[in-house]
Amino acid sequence: MDTLSDTAIEGKDPDFDAWLSQQLQFHEPYLDNDGFCEQVMEQLPAPSRRSERRAARFQYGAVVAASAIVAWQFPFDRVWMEALQQSISLYSLVGVGILSSLAAMTGGILAARR
Repeated sequence: MDTLSDTAIEGKDPDFDAWLSQQLQFHEPYLDNDGFCEQVMEQLPAPSRRSERRAARFQYGAVVAASAIVAWQFPFDRVWMEALQQSISLYSLVGVGILSSLAAMTGGILAARR
């Protein structure tokens, strides 16, 4: 198997550019399916409210699980000591962290539901 040279990786190799454009060409003919895919999609059942709620619960559960893993790995003891040394209100730091985390998670869930 050929290895890529540094010039190919940097995008300065004309031979690589020619090879890549040749590989990206599709020479297969288009197969018309006479609307078969659309017919199959129309026959599929519409998602129920129950399945949408189940999906939402799984999303919330995944967010809670990911947050628990992050909290488990977070070095709270070092942050606590640094905050005490810097004389920063720990409650304000924790509050800002929690609020920003909740905002990010909520944004992710809303983006996933659209």
